[in-house]
Amino acid sequence: MDKNEIINWKLILIVCSVIVCVIMGVRNCFGFFLDPISLYNNSGAEPFSIGMSIQAVSWGISAFLLGMIIDKFGPQKALAFGIFCYALGVYILSNPSSNFVIYNFGLITGIGLGAGGMSTIVAIIGKTAPPEKKSMAMGVAAASASFGQFIFIAPTLFSIKTFGWQTTIVFLSIVTATLFLLIPLLKTDNKPESLKRNEKEFDFKDVIKFSFSNKNYILLILGFFTCGFHVTFIGLHLPNDLISKGISIDIAGWSLAIIGLFNIVGTLFFGWLGDRVLKKNSLAYIYLGRSIVITLFIILPPSPFLAIAFGASIGLLWLATVPLTNGVVFTFMGPKYLATLGGIVFISHQLGGLFGAWSGGKIFDIYGSYENAWWISVTLGIIAFLFHIFIQEKSFNYVPKMNLVKT
Repeated sequence: MDKNEIINWKLILIVCSVIVCVIMGVRNCFGFFLDPISLYNNSGAEPFSIGMSIQAVSWGISAFLLGMIIDKFGPQKALAFGIFCYALGVYILSNPSSNFVIYNFGLITGIGLGAGGMSTIVAIIGKTAPPEKKSMAMGVAAASASFGQFIFIAPTLFSIKTFGWQTTIVFLSIVTATLFLLIPLLKTDNKPESLKRNEKEFDFKDVIKFSFSNKNYILLILGFFTCGFHVTFIGLHLPNDLISKGISIDIAGWSLAIIGLFNIVGTLFFGWLGDRVLKKNSLAYIYLGRSIVITLFIILPPSPFLAIAFGASIGLLWLATVPLTNGVVFTFMGPKYLATLGGIVFISHQLGGLFGAWSGGKIFDIYGSYENAWWISVTLGIIAFLFHIFIQEKSFNYVPKMNLVKT
């Protein structure tokens, strides 16, 4: 790799990190609008939770479809489209005059996240970073998402208190739109010649078919469902859960911010560890660790200290799953179809997000408490731990002409 290539992949990493920092930072503030929007519409927590569920599903599906486009044509246009959709979707939430508007907010922002969110960013980095730096580079991008969560929380809370929640949403949409300025910095016309020569040896239909014939890929898909449930449920409902237990909104906000701060450490650590040990083992113990942390959060009496401690503990285990999971996909099939196969895995993640967002709101409206949803989270974490323990992390040895996946 010559000097220009080194500069190019590092520049792409920086640009991708800034984009994901802003997009995920804005997304992680949505939980602060659940209560005011519920009061504004006098509709309870479920409609906004459904909107976030729609976001999760449209995010997953669009990430998969756009992943195939990125694999063929590069990420620049997809990212620009994603930023446009995301900024527009955030803006329309500033006037949630009906449930229909909320649902459209979920649909449009979900498409925006699919085009410009974490799965796309990781796929770009997986294609450009040198092999010995891939896991760490993916960890840096995931840590940037958490840094966005950390730095956006306090200004968003300040803006809500000072200017109101509707004006704050407009501010967030404007900040998102400024990401258009970074798109020209992404230079993606350096497709390796080896991939060009082999273009006709692979096709999406065969690769997807062969991947689904391998139980290890299926286990990875099923396990990532739990991650989606955890991060969506906690990100959306943790503030309301803490407030319902008598904890102030400021402490609830700092609990979310602390998740982002500590996830920087956790993601970088697991990104580093992923280059040295089997990634599937790290994933298994991340899910088990989440179940332990959530169990303690349930059984211990609520307090500001517990809220902050929970944020710190769960933060260490938060988005560390993303670079590791994509790293396992890379091990299975290599870089060429990382966006496509990673997108399929991500659909499972977003289905988990759908149930995490919706079930949290539904359970709270019925019981006035999130306790049952927390116990569901514990159970799913244990199941995901078992799935990943049984994964065999090795290449599929895909042989196109023989139509065979060797395990």
